[in-house]
Amino acid sequence: MKTILVVDDEPAARQLYRDAFEDEGYCVLEAEGAGTALTLLRTATVDLVVLDIHMPGTHGLELLARIHKAWPRLPVILCSALPKLFDDYAVWDAMPQIAGLFGKPVELRALLDAVRRAFAAPVPKPSLVGAAS
Repeated sequence: MKTILVVDDEPAARQLYRDAFEDEGYCVLEAEGAGTALTLLRTATVDLVVLDIHMPGTHGLELLARIHKAWPRLPVILCSALPKLFDDYAVWDAMPQIAGLFGKPVELRALLDAVRRAFAAPVPKPSLVGAAS
């Protein structure tokens, strides 16, 4: 069974995603912020992260950069009520592992399709920044 980590500061959003993912047969872990998310990533097997960008404390883009550095092969789906944040450098730097970009409110059918595609896609290869060609 695939495990999805949902990182969102809004309990209602986490519950909405949990219900949709569990209905599809996925195991769901939840985190209200970066600290809990990083702990879960270190201690559990996570196959995909659904990450809200605009959160108090550690911003979702900062968390994305940390995920990208520590787990570069882990697919991430980004969600934000402020889609202009998708233009941030952290998003472009992590683009090989970005499995979807969704403005809020998220259309659940499209989100589920992105999850299915992410699980069907080959695992992204780590980038070779600065490697000689």
